[in-house]
Amino acid sequence: MKFLPLALGLTLAAAPVALAQQPAGYRITLDFARVANDRVKVVIQTPVIQEEQATYVMPAVVPGSYSKKDYGRFVTGFKAFDKNGKALKVKNNGPNLFIISNARQLARLEYLVDDTWDAKQDDQFIFQPGGTNIDAGRNFTLNHYGFYGYFEGYKLQPYEVQIEKPADLYGATALPVRRESATRDVLTAPDYVTLADGPVLYARPDTASFSTGGARISVAVLSETGAVKAADISRMLRPMSEALTRYFGRMPVPRYQFLFYFPSLDSPLSSEKGGYGAMEHSYSSLYFLPEIPDPARLQSMVLEVASHEFLHMLAPLNIHSREIGDFDFRSPKMSQHLWLYEGVTEYVAQQVQVQAGMISPAEFQARMKAKIDKADTYGPPVSFTEMSRRILEPPYKDMYENVYNKGALLGLLLDIRLRELSQGRQTLRDVLLALREKYGPTRSFDDDALIPEIVALTSPEIGTFFRRYVQGAEPLPLAEYFGKMGWRYQPTGPARIKAFGKLGFAYDQSLNQFRAAQTQADQNTFGLAEGDVILAVDGQALTMQNAEQLLRPVVESATAAAVRLKFRHGKGPEQEREAVPREFEVQVKNLVETLPTPTPAQQQLQSALLKG
Repeated sequence: MKFLPLALGLTLAAAPVALAQQPAGYRITLDFARVANDRVKVVIQTPVIQEEQATYVMPAVVPGSYSKKDYGRFVTGFKAFDKNGKALKVKNNGPNLFIISNARQLARLEYLVDDTWDAKQDDQFIFQPGGTNIDAGRNFTLNHYGFYGYFEGYKLQPYEVQIEKPADLYGATALPVRRESATRDVLTAPDYVTLADGPVLYARPDTASFSTGGARISVAVLSETGAVKAADISRMLRPMSEALTRYFGRMPVPRYQFLFYFPSLDSPLSSEKGGYGAMEHSYSSLYFLPEIPDPARLQSMVLEVASHEFLHMLAPLNIHSREIGDFDFRSPKMSQHLWLYEGVTEYVAQQVQVQAGMISPAEFQARMKAKIDKADTYGPPVSFTEMSRRILEPPYKDMYENVYNKGALLGLLLDIRLRELSQGRQTLRDVLLALREKYGPTRSFDDDALIPEIVALTSPEIGTFFRRYVQGAEPLPLAEYFGKMGWRYQPTGPARIKAFGKLGFAYDQSLNQFRAAQTQADQNTFGLAEGDVILAVDGQALTMQNAEQLLRPVVESATAAAVRLKFRHGKGPEQEREAVPREFEVQVKNLVETLPTPTPAQQQLQSALLKG
């Protein structure tokens, strides 16, 4: 990957006239048609600054991400000039702040930016959907906050970004864009918050779109080997979008843009640190997901991630506190309501899928059980609102992923309690839609006022729920609440499962081999020993490209059919063995199962939750 130098021709003699005629705000030029030195030059014609000293801010944290990014560390060669091209004094205050003296004379900024996807993938690595990728002539993943910031006190000035680009690349985005020619796009935004909310994916065109619920849904795909197509992703997303239309009655947004980057399974971009996933925005979402060759697994992965990100068009787009509505990119004050923004969003994403028949009630139950398992790994419960407020600090920053686990369980239990107290007349969906109606994209609520407002909309007993389980740190009443919907919960319980035994697989990158792991010969039906090299599955040679498809049924024992493995023990000859899963009686942690004979009340609540 390479960064692009920016070609900018400024005629200094004409600058005073040009500045006088330009509209207020920031005018930025990027040149994606020429690449050199793995960096891009950013040139900004600045708004008129009223103060003698100005602070230019590169974001430390961005909305939708709950860890420090410090995008300013990718900036080098920062310079400021007056209208005559004379350099102004600049000093740094940490990685993200550039302090400019004599700022009333400021006319232009210039600096270089390094690519975040190319950075060392250590603990400071920026998750790809929140970063920047420059791949000359092929792809430009443009998250604006990775390239430019704003002046303190001038965040709400308008922005215009002119992009020179190769003629064969198309920029997909939810932002307003003037496509002035085959090689020039102009993006506009009323302020920095809006600009930062609209990533752009430049690639050779592979797009599709459809309409549902009054919204135009667009899909853009870059697949490194061409294995994944926008038309296929669009077909996957359409049922989910239609299910959301039924859930809301009408889409909460008039348009939405999906941006997908699919690295190959052996792509140098993929890593343990970066992982896979997505990042939400108000009218779009950006995905970094692997090119899984199995169409069914690919669809399951896409829907699992996209259903969550898509639902952020409800919260925080239409329901958010001032901490979100006027985000402080420099030193943000975090909202206490991650239980809503991420937890309830994750719960509703699962509920919409099961109500639409996209997953079965058994799969929904299995996903909730998995969330209980993961929530248990975070140790003793803590106040969820306190954790949210302090999510950038230790030890809370290491608890962030629990918002998708315990947060989703809070959503389910809250929905159960609301339905119970109202005899089925009020649901969590009703509360969300009422809040959306009152607030919407342009109106923020006071962070401390949300829970009292929900209590006022519902019942005083809901206040008790929040005090005990959201604001307080009491363990979730899983057995009690699951019992209301005809599920049985036990911290541990007996179960019979079909499996090939205790068996896992590990990939040895240096030898390009898959090996048996976490097993012994007497612990699995194949007789595999620890470290045995797996050569083929059912006659198909095992490769990085097909490993997901071939090995998953062995690990998960999803089928009772026989599986034939070819393997080698140490330096011995190749062997081939066939086995079928056996039944094992095990003690299962966090056992969740459906009661065989639920009461009419339990069945009614279960049907309302899972069938709609």
